[in-house]
Amino acid sequence: MRQTAISFKSKGLTLEGVLSVPQGQTGPFPAAVLCHPHPLFGGTMDNTVITAVAGALDGVGIAALRFNFRGLPPSEGKFDDGKGEQQDIRAALDILKRWPDIDGKRLALAGYSFGAQVILRGLGKYGAARALALISPPLPAFDDSPIARSSTAKLFLVGSADRLIRSEQLKERVAALPPPTEFREIPGADHSWRGHEPEAARHVAEFMAAVFSPS
Repeated sequence: MRQTAISFKSKGLTLEGVLSVPQGQTGPFPAAVLCHPHPLFGGTMDNTVITAVAGALDGVGIAALRFNFRGLPPSEGKFDDGKGEQQDIRAALDILKRWPDIDGKRLALAGYSFGAQVILRGLGKYGAARALALISPPLPAFDDSPIARSSTAKLFLVGSADRLIRSEQLKERVAALPPPTEFREIPGADHSWRGHEPEAARHVAEFMAAVFSPS
C-alpha cells in the first residue's frame, strides 16, 4: 500500500496522521478513519491493532486514515477526555471527503477501546460515516450514545478473554440495537488483542468490504 504522512486541522489544532491508499487499483476508493486506544495508556496511531486494520483494509481495496488524537505528539493540543477528540474524528472524516481518489460517499469509522468510546459518544457528529467497526468498546459509552437510534451498519468485535469488556455483557447491549448490526467474538483474545491482531483486522476488513461492495 502507498502511505502518506498528512496534517489536517481540528478546530485550530494541527493533527498528524498517515493515509494508506491501495496501489495497483483504480479509485475512487472507500475509506475508513481509524481511532486508536487510550493515549494516556500508550495508545497511538501506531498501535498494532490499528496498523493491522489499515493493512487488512488495503487488501480489500479500502483506504485508511490513522491519526493521533489531540495532545498526542506530533498532534497539537491537550488530551480532552474524549470530548475534543470527537471533533478530531469529524475533522478526519472531513479531510477524507475532500481527498483525491477517495469516495466521500463511502466512508467508515473504526475504533479500538478508547477510539471506539469516542466514536460511540460522538456518533451524532459523524453523518458522513456509512459503517462502524467497534473493537472492544467500553460498555459505559453506550449509556450516552445515540447508537440505539442508528441505522448505520455496525460491527462489534470483542475477545472471549477480555476482562475489561465482558463478551456476554457486550452481546446483550448489541442485541438491543437496530439493524444492520453484527456481533463477533474472537476465541482467546483479550483486551490487548496481542497475537490476535490479524484476526481482528480480517473481521473489520471483511465487514467493510461487504458494506461497500456494489449491490
